[in-house]
Amino acid sequence: MQEEGDIATVAGAGDVEVKGAIVHVAPGSGIIKRCPVAGCNRALSRQNYCPIHEIQNEFAYDLRIKGWLDDGEKTHNLLLKRETVEALTGMTLDQAKEIAENNPLGMDEVFLQMREKVLGRYVVCKGREIENRLLANSCEKLAFDSSEHTKLLNRAGGA
Repeated sequence: MQEEGDIATVAGAGDVEVKGAIVHVAPGSGIIKRCPVAGCNRALSRQNYCPIHEIQNEFAYDLRIKGWLDDGEKTHNLLLKRETVEALTGMTLDQAKEIAENNPLGMDEVFLQMREKVLGRYVVCKGREIENRLLANSCEKLAFDSSEHTKLLNRAGGA
């Protein structure tokens, strides 16, 4: 039997599954540029500025979504990495680069298209929760379930 301080208990403590609606997609989502300095990986500003390593002429593109996931009781800060974003939105990094390079809105167009695909959608995300931030390893859309809808209506009451 494991006690509270055992390593196995602590290692598995952060694994959570949260079901809810994505109620906000924050600026800084979509296609971003990352600092190329080994071990840094910070998101660069629009002017390719890293807060640690200053202006970077080289960079790597990446995808992410930052937002809020509301489970009906609590709102979680949500952070999705590239693989999860691609699976949830159906947009690959190469497609996002193409949009950013060939559209007058550039990187903003990628943000707008991704926001359109996920905002207000019900999802189930699995990952680690650290200080109210859910770092999701997987996230998939939930299908409409009429029995759940009925349960909610009955719970809400009415005449």
